Amino acid sequence: MHDLDCSYRLALPIRIVARPEDHQRSSKQLARYTMSHPETELVHGISVTTLPRTLFDCAARQPLRYALGPLDSALRQERIGRDTLLAYPQTVKYSRRREAVNRAFELADGRSENGGESEARGVLITVGRPPTDIQAEYPCLTYSGRKHRVDFLWKRQDERLIVGEFDGTRKYVDPSMTSRRTIQEVVDDERERQRCLERQGICMIRMYYDDLNNPSRLIQRLDAVGVPSQRDNDTSAS
Repeated sequence: MHDLDCSYRLALPIRIVARPEDHQRSSKQLARYTMSHPETELVHGISVTTLPRTLFDCAARQPLRYALGPLDSALRQERIGRDTLLAYPQTVKYSRRREAVNRAFELADGRSENGGESEARGVLITVGRPPTDIQAEYPCLTYSGRKHRVDFLWKRQDERLIVGEFDGTRKYVDPSMTSRRTIQEVVDDERERQRCLERQGICMIRMYYDDLNNPSRLIQRLDAVGVPSQRDNDTSAS
């Protein structure tokens, strides 16, 4: 209802807030969550939990992989300010998952361009390979003035740079992302972009949705190209 990025995997069951006196059971299609005094507002004439409360509940009930999408998109769309977002968890009196919520809220980043990138970043953080930065830009060596923006960036201790690109099918078929190019043209442009970055000494790894579902394989692929782990970063910092 708030028009936020959300994984299709979470489409069902539909989640509703129920009063304590409502004793109806949840089903495969409808999940009921009990709240005595829910924060609500009207969206398109329907009573829903407020945006901050919705973000809180998403972060409290979902793993980081799925929590970042709504948070990132809320910041990207300027639906909520970062200071307001970070302060909100302290206004919720009771929560068994407050630590997880605070972590997700702190990791939220409005620079993330879509839900797929947010989901991938959540997995990267969870497997101990958090990117150093996102949406970093590098010059295009073919066309003056053009820049290449990458999804994820890792900076190694030896100063080598590794970039990660999350390739979802949307990039190749969604008109809003293809700029009217054919699939072959999009693929060719991606290859040229990768070659341009490699000419600048930047290594690239492409990640796919299947990688997010296989953390062990993803870690192996990341390690193979030298992506630093959180442990490596902690050691260098100390």
